[in-house]
Amino acid sequence: MIGSVIGLVGGTVFVLVNRGELPQAWSTAALIAWVVLLLVAAWAVLVRRGGARQTSAPHPRAGLIYGLSVLGMLVFFIGGSALLRAGGVPELGPALIALGVGLHFIPFARAFGVPFFFGLGGAVSVVGGLGLVLGLVWTPVAAPAAAVLAGLLMVALIGTAATRR
Repeated sequence: MIGSVIGLVGGTVFVLVNRGELPQAWSTAALIAWVVLLLVAAWAVLVRRGGARQTSAPHPRAGLIYGLSVLGMLVFFIGGSALLRAGGVPELGPALIALGVGLHFIPFARAFGVPFFFGLGGAVSVVGGLGLVLGLVWTPVAAPAAAVLAGLLMVALIGTAATRR
């Protein structure tokens, strides 16, 4: 349950911090979607006490894997942000953060015996990566749009996992 609540807070931060960079109609739609998804997910996690299922025992070095994943994510943010600034596109930072957060979830699947993290990390990573690419070749609004979508995905996927239990 703690991990689910942390994920819901993280998804919420993605949505609330980045939706202001979107066109007004998108921003409003994102806010409405977030409210609905969060209500369902919070009910599933807190009332039903559902969540992602552990399918095997945690890896003996789960804590180390967790720590290295977080450290790797922070290094990715620092290095990636420097590259974006050097390339004159710091506004793509939200997509970079979504990509880094998604990638940091993937090792948790094996470390904690919870396959859900692989799907969550993969989905958030793909959205963040697409936001970076589309931000470079099309429009910078793709980066905050990707971050908002990543946040909505996090909330939706956590809620979905919790309602299945």
